[in-house]
Amino acid sequence: MTIGDVAGSADTDIEREATLDAAAACYLRLGVAKTTASDIAREAGFSRATLYRRFGSHEAIFLAVLTRESEAMASEAQEHLDGFDDPAERLIEGMLFSIGQIHSRPVHAAVFGGDSAAWAAGQAFQEEALRRIGDAGLRPTLAPALADGSLSEDDLADLVDWILRILISFTAVPGDGGRSTVDIRRQLTSWFLPAFALLARDHSGGR
Repeated sequence: MTIGDVAGSADTDIEREATLDAAAACYLRLGVAKTTASDIAREAGFSRATLYRRFGSHEAIFLAVLTRESEAMASEAQEHLDGFDDPAERLIEGMLFSIGQIHSRPVHAAVFGGDSAAWAAGQAFQEEALRRIGDAGLRPTLAPALADGSLSEDDLADLVDWILRILISFTAVPGDGGRSTVDIRRQLTSWFLPAFALLARDHSGGR
């Protein structure tokens, strides 16, 4: 790789981040559902044709913004979960942390709390950073079952998908129409955790 290649790569990264910043600004100002490719291009300072040439589609831009935001959230979630050794507590805390982060992060709140929530949720299920948060909470608890083959990686992926659906359902109905953190903790502890514990026990041969 030449010095020119390095400089070109750096310039591309800077342009990409600037474009994602522009898209995020539009989502916050206009809402995800009302933001168009033209809005993003205008915010970024270039043509819509250039935008499509660089990203391919408006959906690709949205996923790139969500991925960037979720990567940061996944890193913070992992740091938060490192403080919990009990598997059950780790799982519940991971879910509560994610719900709180989705509410408090402006882009996530705009994505999952607005008119585009249903569409955004469908896109989010394809988003790897959010899945890594679920994986980080589940894998330590299910490590024995994964190791002996009684639980497959596909089973784990299904569980992560299920948890994402639970989290997004809580975040899509915030405020007075939703539940407080205390209520969510109680529900997850009373209903989700026993079902998960039973599943984990069954897959470990009842040990």
